Amino acid sequence: MPPTRTEIVFRSENQRALLATLAKVAPTDAEILITGPSGVGKELYAAYAHEHSRRSRRPFVTINCSNLSSHMLENEVFGHARGAYTGAHAAMGGIAAAAEGGSLFLDEIDTLPAVSQAKLLRFIQTKEYRRLGETSLRRADVRLIAASNVDLERQVRDGQFRKDLFFRLRVVPVEVKPLAERSEDIEPLLDHFIGRYAGLYRVPAIRFSPAARHCLVAYGWPGNVRELENCVRYLTCLQLGRAVAATDLPLCCEEPAPPPEPAPVEPPERYINGTLREAKARLIDNFERYYVDRALQGAYGNISDAARASGKNRRAFFELMRKYGFDASAYRRGNGAPRPPGPRNSSPSDR
Repeated sequence: MPPTRTEIVFRSENQRALLATLAKVAPTDAEILITGPSGVGKELYAAYAHEHSRRSRRPFVTINCSNLSSHMLENEVFGHARGAYTGAHAAMGGIAAAAEGGSLFLDEIDTLPAVSQAKLLRFIQTKEYRRLGETSLRRADVRLIAASNVDLERQVRDGQFRKDLFFRLRVVPVEVKPLAERSEDIEPLLDHFIGRYAGLYRVPAIRFSPAARHCLVAYGWPGNVRELENCVRYLTCLQLGRAVAATDLPLCCEEPAPPPEPAPVEPPERYINGTLREAKARLIDNFERYYVDRALQGAYGNISDAARASGKNRRAFFELMRKYGFDASAYRRGNGAPRPPGPRNSSPSDR
């Protein structure tokens, strides 16, 4: 196996466990479904799995499904024969052929049209396909890795994504958490990007003041690792000639909106109108909204911690947040969110 080229920088235990899982499943040919918000680097984790597999000497080919109509899927992925359509003056092999013996990474799998989903399902099940304009079947020895930045389970429930395809892709589920939920990784990533772009741009490495570093760790990073990387690139290009101050940081949400006010528990008289079922539903909604707000405050916006404290799994708790319009980033440290009473760590400005 050649040396691993993909470097994933981390310090958090969550990332350590995730990479350990990928290293274990990589030598198999099991399909992997990587989920996580935009900007966390899902393609990086797919490449990591490929480079730790027996296929590492063969191609790692990526395709963004958002660019594919149902016709383009067949042409781009499977290829076409000469004369298959107007303008097809020569036969062309598709991406499946280009990835032969290696791994095929399908990014934004959720954007595939329904017709394309059916064709992809058959390809995954049989590893067989036809080029446009041909009648004979071809075989492809490829390992499928897919990724999505949306809740695919919800799309399945809403009828927007095929249930059978979802479970066919989700042999190994891998969830990459947003950067704000693994803040231990911010500083090692920051130092990694500082060194990388100083070398790439051939300029001196930038320095951050303690206050600027504190702001970076406290920031919610809605754009995740990609936003942090671009922040370092921008500041490296500026070459300020001094330590970067907090006021120099190109952050999108330096003063986030405050979190929603806790919904007051309404008097019982509020629920006596209508049927028993309607009154009960109003009571439950009111309580759930109040409980989720309190749980997020107690966990400083960390969804996993709030879910754990409430005795629910993370996905179920996130669905409650979505239902009532809660934004976890508004509760995170440094965002001016209300905090429960008790001691807190001091910041550079406190000392």
